[in-house]
Amino acid sequence: MNTQSWIHHFQTNALVHDQIRFEDHESALPESVRKPLVHSLAIFQLGESGSGSRLRRYAREVAPLENFRGYQRAIDLFVCEEQAHSRLLGRLVQQLGGQLLKKQWTNSIFRRLRFLVNLEFAIQVLLTAELIAEVYYGTLYLKVPDPAVHAACRQILRDEMKHLEFQRQFLAERLVTFSPLGRYLWSCQFRLIHALTARVVAWDHRSCLKALGVSPVNFIERCHQAQIRFQTRLEVSVDHHGLLPLMQNIESVGRAYPRELR
Repeated sequence: MNTQSWIHHFQTNALVHDQIRFEDHESALPESVRKPLVHSLAIFQLGESGSGSRLRRYAREVAPLENFRGYQRAIDLFVCEEQAHSRLLGRLVQQLGGQLLKKQWTNSIFRRLRFLVNLEFAIQVLLTAELIAEVYYGTLYLKVPDPAVHAACRQILRDEMKHLEFQRQFLAERLVTFSPLGRYLWSCQFRLIHALTARVVAWDHRSCLKALGVSPVNFIERCHQAQIRFQTRLEVSVDHHGLLPLMQNIESVGRAYPRELR
């Protein structure tokens, strides 16, 4: 995993979020849209506001490994970017006349799930949230005619696409060490957790989705398609990593023969 490129990316991107400015005027959104929207955004804002202390602690377990050198620093910067999203969403909620939340039941469940097992599971829960967030912010960008919402969602979507690639690279290098059965079981439980989470989010944000003319069924289906796309890319990456040692062995064997016999 090229952790140095990710450190450079997160450092370069660090100042972008606080530089986004919203026009200083009241939102023109109808109340039937604004009210459920700000509550929905406040839930996502709360989810982005964690300190990441346990994730950082888990990351220390793999940081000494040669192929994850620098991963601890990359995770630190990743958490900082998530916190920047929280600040951006907080400003957006206030711009739209809403109130921030201090506690919310689905957020509490996500936090507990994230730290039940190990780093791989913590990353998987984060990944599940980011795959669903990709669909959520894309929906807002397309359905909400408000410049502040557009500006915030556009930046967060750009970041989430990078986050998905960051997690994919990490998981690919970890999963290649699993047995075929282990990878299959991991894949099954990942699909199951994602499917359950998408349904919980669709239900929890049903008022907002309804106000935007999006059915929960449609939202869940789009989340499902996002998960399939990601898992397909992940499996290709795992296969690629698995072939590298074999190709290196073939090359080393080939070099052992005299040139005229190659």
